[in-house]
Amino acid sequence: MNETASAGTGADEAAGAAHDRRVRTAAKVGLALLVPTAVVSIVLALMTERATDCIMDGNQCSSIPGPVIFGSFLAAAAFGVFAVGCPRERLPFPSARSWAVKLQAAAQVTMAMLLLVSP
Repeated sequence: MNETASAGTGADEAAGAAHDRRVRTAAKVGLALLVPTAVVSIVLALMTERATDCIMDGNQCSSIPGPVIFGSFLAAAAFGVFAVGCPRERLPFPSARSWAVKLQAAAQVTMAMLLLVSP
């Protein structure tokens, strides 16, 4: 009976470790795409007529402050680093890594959208 209980626990730990690896991989991909996302968003925003008008004449410039965009970038980076680097034993709760990756993605999408609307 004890062998069955210990085998079930080992299978649960193996499944948890596999899920942990998948979540870490997603966080690594998000971190790898953070700077390219920012660069592509800036280039796309600068290709608009509104951006040209803002740069040439100072009209129709965005009212979104730069620190807000930079804060989104830093939040995405911080959540990604936490998700990749924090050992499983030190997580505050079992699904903390999954939440960190979700928050990383949300911050990254927010940064991209803010960059796209602000020339």
